[in-house]
Amino acid sequence: MSRRSLFVVCIVVVAVGAAAFRLPRLSSRPMHSDEAVEAFKTGQLFDSGFYRYDPHEYHGPTLHYATLPFLYLSGARSFADSTETPYRLVPVVFGVGLVLLVLLVGDGLGVPAAVVAGILTAVSPAMVYYSRYYIHEMLLVFFTFAAIACGWRYATSRKVGWALAAGAALGLMHATKETCVLAYLAMGLAILGKLTWRKWRGRRIDLGAVVRGRDVALALGAAVVVSVVLFSSFFANWRGPLDSVLTYANYLRRSGGGIHTHPWNYYLKLLLASHVARGPLWSEALILGLALVGFVAALWRDGVPGADTPLARFAAFYTLFLTALYAIIPYKTPWCLLSFLHGMILLAGIGAVVVVRLVPTHLVKAVACVALGAGMWHLGVQAHRASFRFCAHRANPYVYAHTSPDALHIAERAEQIAAVHPEGHRMVIKVIAGEADYWPLPWYLRRFPNVGFWLSPPANPEEGGPAIFIVASSMEDELKARLKGEYFVEYRGLRPTVHMALYIRRDLWDAFIERQRRAAARK
Repeated sequence: MSRRSLFVVCIVVVAVGAAAFRLPRLSSRPMHSDEAVEAFKTGQLFDSGFYRYDPHEYHGPTLHYATLPFLYLSGARSFADSTETPYRLVPVVFGVGLVLLVLLVGDGLGVPAAVVAGILTAVSPAMVYYSRYYIHEMLLVFFTFAAIACGWRYATSRKVGWALAAGAALGLMHATKETCVLAYLAMGLAILGKLTWRKWRGRRIDLGAVVRGRDVALALGAAVVVSVVLFSSFFANWRGPLDSVLTYANYLRRSGGGIHTHPWNYYLKLLLASHVARGPLWSEALILGLALVGFVAALWRDGVPGADTPLARFAAFYTLFLTALYAIIPYKTPWCLLSFLHGMILLAGIGAVVVVRLVPTHLVKAVACVALGAGMWHLGVQAHRASFRFCAHRANPYVYAHTSPDALHIAERAEQIAAVHPEGHRMVIKVIAGEADYWPLPWYLRRFPNVGFWLSPPANPEEGGPAIFIVASSMEDELKARLKGEYFVEYRGLRPTVHMALYIRRDLWDAFIERQRRAAARK
């Protein structure tokens, strides 16, 4: 077997392992509010066949369009019929695909470094956890790496096909999430940094030998075409491409942070070590440590033996600048770290090879390999723990304002009351809470077509004969003062600090209890 074939086999095996981490029990974790928002948006596309970009929320369309094949294959006839699994399969596929993309840069990073990078991608707790999360982040990381890998292949081959592929990936980045501009900026700064470093080292710079102006224009054209096609909903909404530019005024205002404001070192602390009382210790310090070695090695003298020095230095500067940009912005959510973490993983692959080469004697090298293997195994243990046992637990550093498992009982109770209601799922449910407080209830109540949402209690809340009121605890007293009928009341947690009261019409509650009594008597 040739060296190239062996490399391909190794990466495919690693990708299979990555899938094994990501695929099981995709529906076991409650839907995060952000997941529910995106699933609801996809459900509108699935039911109506039309997508309209919203410049204020939801991000770009690639996630929604990419989900449609999974929904069709799942057998769902409508959004109401769908389950969590087809939605979460989308980031799983892109998370596994991120491992397979390493095949494009095997001869750039060096085969051993590329294999290590693939393994670290497969077992990184953050990468695994958010590969099971129905948000845009994993798609953004995938398309970013695709743009870099295709761009490098063009630079080494000058084949226009790679330039077009890189351009298409850049367009897909833009159509995925607005934060792509941070990656664009980091890429530009990385190219500038690499050229400056080369000039400082006294080396000649000849851009004409690397890129052709015509090919750059074709790549940019491909990027624009891909972005416009998606934002325009395949030419059905020409306002979409314009809104995709105007949206940056909105995101510039939101970058101040608000409730998501965190200090500059928030992401680094999250990766280095995180511990909540009575919970396990979490750390991806192995990746950060190896990435630091890889960074120094990429800039050292003539670069890394076995690796393409320009690519290694680009990765070093790109990761440095992107990490700095995310650190500077006050607005921080934990999944945003994936973009620069992947850059660190590429550098860590180089760093691991450098460490093994630097230590003396075969015995010490073997010990170093065993130690690195043990570190990767420990990352895998953490990834499994984060995705299953602690998938919605506050002791997991990647759990952020997550939906409480108690929220599942809200949907369960609605189903139980529908079973005794004359109109079944067509019964009226009124949800009263601030918009930020009622998510992910639209997802969990998706099978009920007559659900209404109020930001405050209506003047006549019993109009229309609602079977259930679901009201934020902060508005409960106001609602109670306006109710005239009799209700059974119970309380459920929705998210940290967000609690809901369920007011169930007394006649329906009594019918439900009688049904339960009869079922128990038959046993």
